[in-house]
Amino acid sequence: MDTADITARPDTIGDERLAYRGVFQRLLIRPEIGAIIGTIAIWIFFWAVAIPFGTVGGTSSILDVSATLGIMAVAVSMLMIGGEFDLSAGAATGALGIVTILMVKNVGAMGGAGLSLFVAIPISLVLALGLGWFNGTMVERLRLPSFIVTLGSFFILKGSKLGFSKLIVDQIQVGRINEGSGYGFWRQIFASEWQRNDHQFGGRDFIYTAGIIGGFTAVTIAVHELSYVRRKVFDPKGAVLFVGGLAGGVAGVVFMHVADSSASNWGAGLVIGTSILVGFFGYGLWRFESRPTWAGLSLPSDARSSLGIGLGLVAAGIISSLIFDPSSTKELAFLVTEQGLRAMLFVGLTSAGLTYMVIAVRRGGVAGPTSKAVLLATLAATLAILAFLIKSESVSQKFRGVVFVVLLVGAALLVSWAISTATHVERRFPDHAADRLGGVLAVGGLIAITIGVILRLLFTTNAEIAAGISPTKFSVRILWFVGVAVLATWVLGRTRFGSWTFAVGGNKDAARQVGVPAARTKTQLFMIVAVAAWLVGLLLAFRLNTLQSGTGDGLEFEYIIAAAVGGTLLTGGYGSAFGGAIGAVIMAIAKQGIPFSRWNSDWRFVFLGGILLLAVIANNLIREKAEASR
Repeated sequence: MDTADITARPDTIGDERLAYRGVFQRLLIRPEIGAIIGTIAIWIFFWAVAIPFGTVGGTSSILDVSATLGIMAVAVSMLMIGGEFDLSAGAATGALGIVTILMVKNVGAMGGAGLSLFVAIPISLVLALGLGWFNGTMVERLRLPSFIVTLGSFFILKGSKLGFSKLIVDQIQVGRINEGSGYGFWRQIFASEWQRNDHQFGGRDFIYTAGIIGGFTAVTIAVHELSYVRRKVFDPKGAVLFVGGLAGGVAGVVFMHVADSSASNWGAGLVIGTSILVGFFGYGLWRFESRPTWAGLSLPSDARSSLGIGLGLVAAGIISSLIFDPSSTKELAFLVTEQGLRAMLFVGLTSAGLTYMVIAVRRGGVAGPTSKAVLLATLAATLAILAFLIKSESVSQKFRGVVFVVLLVGAALLVSWAISTATHVERRFPDHAADRLGGVLAVGGLIAITIGVILRLLFTTNAEIAAGISPTKFSVRILWFVGVAVLATWVLGRTRFGSWTFAVGGNKDAARQVGVPAARTKTQLFMIVAVAAWLVGLLLAFRLNTLQSGTGDGLEFEYIIAAAVGGTLLTGGYGSAFGGAIGAVIMAIAKQGIPFSRWNSDWRFVFLGGILLLAVIANNLIREKAEASR
C-alpha cells in the first residue's frame, strides 16, 4: 500500500482512520442514501420501459402522486423516529377533509353548518390538533402501545366518517366544498395549478444544460476538495489549465445549444468531455499535493472477482438488449412481455454490474491509488459504452442528444477522478478550510442542478408549442410537499426538538433522565402527524370537491412503507424526514410506472411489497458496511 496518504501530514496525531471519515463513507451512513440509490434505479427501470415515463407529463403525474403521500410520509417518519406509530393517520386525512366540507355546506336539507371557509378551516385545524393530543396523551398517560391507541382511533374515525355522512347528507360521499364562502381565496392556496404551456422561455434548454453540467462539475470539484491534500503553495500553471477547461466546457454547451443537430451534439459532447479532463487535471495540479512516487498496480483477488462479475453482468445486459425486440408486446410468460423482459434484463443486469464495479473500486482502493484509478477508468469506459448503446437503440425523444451528452459527461468526470486519484495524495485527516469550500461547492452544484431541472419542467419553448406538445400542469400540492419536507428536515437536523425526537426514539427513559421532556415531545409528534393529515385532507377536498367516506382508509400502511423505504427504523431513534419524502417518490414512481408500462395494475401491491422488503434489506446492508469500515 502507498504510504504517502498516511505521512502526508507528520503533525497529525493519533489514528487518522478514527479521526477522519471520507466523503463517501459519511454519505453511506446517512439513513436516506439507500432510498436515493433505489429511486435512481427504479426511475431508470421505468424510464427504459415506458415511453410516457420520461416526459414532462409523466414527471408531473409522479410528483402529484408523491405530494399528498409524501407530506404524510414525512410526518410519519418523524413520529417513527420518536419510537411510535399512528395507524389513524390515513383515516384522519379523509375525516378532517369531510369535517371541513360539512361545516361549509349550506344549511338545510342535505346540508351542513353554512360556515365560511375562513372559520371552518381554523376549526378543522383545532380538531386535528386535538386528535393528535388525544393519541399522544393516551399513549403517555395510560402507557398503552401506540399501535393499540391509534388502531382504536382509526376505527373511531372510520365509523364516524360513514355514520355522520349518512346522518347529515344521507350518502357516503360528502360535497361540495366550493359552496363555502371564501372558496376562491382558499383554492389558490390548496388547489392552484401552473399551466406549463402558458409559460414559454427561449433560454430554457441552455440554462438546463449549463445547470446540469455545471452542477455536476461543481459537485465533482467538491469531492476533490474533500478527498485530496491541499498544496502548501498553489501552482498557477494548473489554474491556467483549469480556466481553459472551464472556457472549453462553456463553449461546448453554447455550441450544442446554438447548433441543435445530431452531429453538433456529438461534437459538443467531445468538446465538453475533453474540457472536463483538462480542467480537472489543471485543478489538481493547481491545488493538490502530487504523489512523490508512482504506485504499482496490484489488484486484490476480491477486487478482481467483483470486477469480473460486474463486467459479465453488464455484457449480459447489453446482449439481452440486442436479442429482444424493444417494440414487441408479445407475452412471453405470466405478466411479462418481450419488451418488458428486455427492459428488466437490461436495467437489472447493467445496474447490478455497475454496482459490482463500484464495489471493485472500493476494494481496489485498499491496494493503492493506481489500482483504484484503473478501476475508476474501467467504470467510466463501461458507462460510456452504455451511453452509446442507449443512443443507438433509442427512437423516443426522451433519449435526445442532451441526455447522451450528460451520460458522457458522467464518464468524463469518472476519468478525471481516476487521474486525480493516481496523481494526488488522498487526505486522511480533517482540513476545515477544504471541507468548508467543498460543502459550499456541493450545495451550489445541487442548487444549479435543481434550477436547471425546475426550469425544464415548468417552461416550454416555441418549438415545442409548434410541435403540438401536450398540455401539462403542476399543482400547488407539489410545492406544499417540498415545503413540508424541507421544514421537517430542518427541524430534525437543526433544532432542539429534533434532538429530543431522536433521543426519545432511541431510549425514552435515558432521554428523560438527561432532561428531555419525553412525554411532551411524543405528544407533539402525534400532533404533527394530525396536522399533516389536516393539510392532506384539505388538499384532497379542494382537488376533488367531494370526498368519499372511505377516503384515506388503509393509506396509513403506505405512509409507514414510505418512511421505512426512506431509511427510518421501525424501532425508532434512526431515520430522516428527507428519507420519508424520497420513499414517497419511490412509491409514486412504482404506482405510475406500472400503468405507464401497460402492465396489469391489479398486481401493483405485489410490486410495492417487494420494494419495501428490498429497500429495508438494502438500507441495513449499506448501514452495516459503512459502520464496519469506520
